[in-house]
Amino acid sequence: MRKLTGSLFLRLAMLVLISVVAAQLFTWWIVTGERREMVAKALYTHVIDTLADIEGHLDPMTPAARQTYLSTYNRPGMMQILPGDADRSLVFTTSLSPLAQAFSEQLGRGLGVRSVVKTRQLETSRQLWISVRLLGAPYWLVIPQSHFHENQLSRATLATLLASLTSIMVAFTIAWRVSKPISQVVDAARTLEHGRTPGPVPENSGPREVRALTESFNRMTRSLQTAASERRLMLAGLSHDLRTPLTRLKLLVEMQEANGDTPDMLDDIDELSRIVRQFIDFARSEEVPHRAPVALAELASSVVSRFNREAMEIKLTPLAEPEIPADALALERLLSNLLENARRYGRAPFEVTVSETSQDAVLSVTDHGDGIPMERRTAALAPFERLAEHRGTDGGSGLGLAIVERIVKQHNGTLQLKDVDGGGLKVVIRLPRAELTS
Repeated sequence: MRKLTGSLFLRLAMLVLISVVAAQLFTWWIVTGERREMVAKALYTHVIDTLADIEGHLDPMTPAARQTYLSTYNRPGMMQILPGDADRSLVFTTSLSPLAQAFSEQLGRGLGVRSVVKTRQLETSRQLWISVRLLGAPYWLVIPQSHFHENQLSRATLATLLASLTSIMVAFTIAWRVSKPISQVVDAARTLEHGRTPGPVPENSGPREVRALTESFNRMTRSLQTAASERRLMLAGLSHDLRTPLTRLKLLVEMQEANGDTPDMLDDIDELSRIVRQFIDFARSEEVPHRAPVALAELASSVVSRFNREAMEIKLTPLAEPEIPADALALERLLSNLLENARRYGRAPFEVTVSETSQDAVLSVTDHGDGIPMERRTAALAPFERLAEHRGTDGGSGLGLAIVERIVKQHNGTLQLKDVDGGGLKVVIRLPRAELTS
């Protein structure tokens, strides 16, 4: 709900909606007011003509004949003329409908005197009582309230409701058309943030400024893809070209007569080979992963066994055997880099744990070295960041954790660096057990 209330879509929709509805309400107020005035004038004309006609008939009559005439004239449910004392002992209210109020004001202006206006509630209807004078004598003009009934669903009201509903649909359509391409750019940016290549955002929708934004974003994405591709080719080509002379150099050193410098020279060559291999892994980590079902516990067992054969004692604890959609080679590089970092910068005992939750498979690697200070953990995940002052100077490339983080992002996972009781570092990686589409 918070995401919706703060969205551009809702704000645009509300802006258009409020503007149009306010205009419709103002128009409705003007139209109903004009209609009320027209009805009041028409009723006033009818009443004046009726009073003039009655007064013309009463003028030549005697008082008794007038009373007889009015008794005959007054009929239930119609307009009546009652004597001035007919309101005695009757209960009245002063509340008037807008139309009745407009009529009474029009009548007062037409007659030139301020009339007393009251309403009387009967069992099934209401009456409007207005004081008038006929031939100099006071009378009450009694009009049934049905003459002043204002239809709440008049044509003006129905037209306003229809226009408002149309405005709501138009407002949400306009807001959706404006905000949709921006949302597509945001989704593509999030995909790019997670290390994946987004598809091109459609450039033919939205206003001119939004189309310019999508075009610029697509150009930026293509430029990044080109730069990343060139970087991968450069790293892969350079690394491949270096491996051949390094292999030849190692072979020459091994074939020469052994001396005191031979072990150090071989160690340096192996170190260079490891750095070259990390460059290749870093270049490969930018490639789109080829996902297939992977048994994480079996993969971890295979990698741990290889390191155990290299005289690195690692305890593997498979608490679960989750299967996840992943690139098996990428996960092997991930775990290999974590174990290599643990061997170089940590201390035994080393432990690899595989577990699972309802949504994720969890892989953790623990060592008991000096760990990484909290303030340096973000930097530790950056490429070529070696943290030499904290983790020793050994000629590493500073790509191990950067490769790990990139692979984790490509698999929509999360990476956490935690402290270990008694000293050390625990790297916890969570990978979704179900394929994500975002």
